[in-house]
Amino acid sequence: MMNDSDNLDRVDQRIVAALQINPRAGVAEMGRILGEHDRSVARRLQRLIATEAVHATAEYDALRCGLGNVVQVRLKARGDCLEDVAGGLAKRTDVLNVAAVSGGGGLLWCEVLAPSRPLLHSLMAGGIPGLPDADMLDAHIVLRHFKTEAQWHAPVLTEEEERRLRASVVQPLPSLADRCELTPTDERVAKSLIGNARISLTDLARELGFSTATAGRRVAALLERRMLHLRTVVAPALVGRPVEARIRLKVHPAGIETVGETLAACPEVRCCAAVTGRHNLLADLCLEHETSLYGFVVDQLGSFPHILELDTEIVTHTYKRGPVLNGAPQ
Repeated sequence: MMNDSDNLDRVDQRIVAALQINPRAGVAEMGRILGEHDRSVARRLQRLIATEAVHATAEYDALRCGLGNVVQVRLKARGDCLEDVAGGLAKRTDVLNVAAVSGGGGLLWCEVLAPSRPLLHSLMAGGIPGLPDADMLDAHIVLRHFKTEAQWHAPVLTEEEERRLRASVVQPLPSLADRCELTPTDERVAKSLIGNARISLTDLARELGFSTATAGRRVAALLERRMLHLRTVVAPALVGRPVEARIRLKVHPAGIETVGETLAACPEVRCCAAVTGRHNLLADLCLEHETSLYGFVVDQLGSFPHILELDTEIVTHTYKRGPVLNGAPQ
């Protein structure tokens, strides 16, 4: 298993970036676009997957699928219980991401899925159950994603390479409903893709008892309706971005859309969302070094007149990245 402190060579980084843009891209397609031999791409890709440097998965759009509300929770572990609290959170199927941050001893952020209103109320009122050694400091309900982690990729490819990789990606329908009903068949297809987004249509059809054509239509329908997002999970450090940070912004209501859309377009921004609470915009960054973070805060964020307040925390360790691997979150 690779560590977050490791780094990939340039060719590996380009292959990972290609997978981030199109997690289901074929080896021959990647080789042709990246200018690498098929066998070299296959060999490198097999090693990246075997060492768990990358994992091709999928994640539900919780709001669109009616699975509940996503809540960003900031916690403080008591005493020297940080590792126990973080480890307990990482094991939970309703917790999608866990990271320790700077700003004081025992600080953690985690992303929690509250599947019902009663559970959302319980979370907001009493914190995450089963964590006696942690106090909840903040809880932000996600209202809108400007950019998800599934949409971020390492900025190591040319614009033409990115365009060619996107050409075979299933595009969302021009008009989408706010809510879509998940059928039992949708859930079965999604479960397979969450386990391995690169599963072939032939293997998916065999696993689920479909024809290959039906399997292709089922996958396309989930992606077209944006019920499911394909994602290549990788530690940013492996692709030359070792400094991760979370910024909390208090933005004037008139500027939330502008600031959110502008941040989403920045290659340094891994994800960005409008949320409830005193800080109404959250964004995660990944950069080459700390001076880059300083430059981003001063040059990028400093240019927005709508930002009223800013809080920055550096991620010191990540305990869990990405969705669970056993289907729909429970």
